[in-house]
Formats: sequence, C-alpha cells, structure tokens
Amino acid sequence: MDTEYNVLQMTAEEYNERVRAWGETVRSRSLGTLVAETQTYSGNLRSRLKAATDMDRGDGLAHAVAFKFMRYGVFVAYGVGNGYIRQGGRVVRGSHNPNRHVAAGPMRRRPVDWLDNNIEEHIHGLADIAGDYYGDRAAREVLNQIDRVTIAKK
Repeated sequence: MDTEYNVLQMTAEEYNERVRAWGETVRSRSLGTLVAETQTYSGNLRSRLKAATDMDRGDGLAHAVAFKFMRYGVFVAYGVGNGYIRQGGRVVRGSHNPNRHVAAGPMRRRPVDWLDNNIEEHIHGLADIAGDYYGDRAAREVLNQIDRVTIAKK
C-alpha cells in the first residue's frame, strides 16, 4: 500500500524567493561596505551594484546568484588604478605603462574587500536555504518509498 507522505516544508516559489532575498542581503551589505570604506570615486559603482538570481533552467529553480557591478569594482577591491598598481601583493604608486610617469605622492588607495567578504560571511545562509529545500525533497522521496522496503503486514 503506497502512502503519499507530504513532508515538503518549502515550495519552489519560497525557495526562489529566499535565494533572491539572500542575494539582496549580500548586495545591501556590500553597498554598506562601499559607503563606509570608499569615498566619492566609487559613486557609480555604488549606484549600479545589482544582485541577480539566475533561473534559466527547465525546473524553474534558482541555481545561481550573480552580482553585477561596474568593472571598476575590481580595481577598488585591489586598490589599484589611476597611478596605483600592485607589486608583490602590495599597492604602490606606479604604472604598468613604461611611457606614463606617475608623480610621487602620498598613498591614497588601499584594497577594499567590499564584496567577497560579504559573500563569505553569508554563504552559510545560502547553504542553509539549499539544504532546507533539497533536504525536504530528499526526505519526501525516502518516505514515499518506505512502503517498498518494509514488510507488508495484513
């Protein structure tokens, strides 16, 4: 006797919404880091930072979260650009172009870990969301098959 066990706690729509919300949380935290750690030079980076959830699969489930930002965001993360380069893992005044002269002056740039740190801080939350959804699905499948592996007593 097959019995349908309905132990699914989270619907696909709830899963997708929680993944989207996770992306927005990381985006918001990253924006906060940009505001706190950078000056006006990152204004366009701040205004164009977006989180996107990719659901381009046949099952309709979120399978990727992307953060879209201006390429300049990478330079902010490294602390380079406009007369600053990385050498030996450190930010120094200079240029990779031998024809460009960079005047000596005070160091005004430093690496700002504005995105990666926020992703790493919140990645366990995303893992929990996926574990809740896929764990519920796996439990339902096991329970739906229980009648096939138990001795039927009449």
